[in-house]
Amino acid sequence: MDIASLVITVLLAALMLYLLVRLPLAILSNLRAGHRFRQGLAAALDDLRLSRMLGLLGIDKADYLHRETALEIQKQMQRCDACDDKERCDQVLEGETPVETESLGFCANIDDLKSVRESR
Repeated sequence: MDIASLVITVLLAALMLYLLVRLPLAILSNLRAGHRFRQGLAAALDDLRLSRMLGLLGIDKADYLHRETALEIQKQMQRCDACDDKERCDQVLEGETPVETESLGFCANIDDLKSVRESR
């Protein structure tokens, strides 16, 4: 074996070793970043009526955050925040009696939330 082949073999081995170490670290870093993003999304969701609406419809918030895409959750959060029927929503959410989903037609997210509940 000549010196050029030896140098190339050593360089390839070093590159493989680097990839074997770096790849799991990059994956862990991305997992941590995703977890922090989901925690921030959960905190923002808690500030909206949408969080209580999930509970009213029997949708587990952790399951909702896990199954729905972040983009879809953010759209629903924006719709909830921009809603014009907040007083009516508060009355329904503060009520003691169970509510039929048909009576929640005022909610801008009700169709999406029904499909989330049915997909469980």
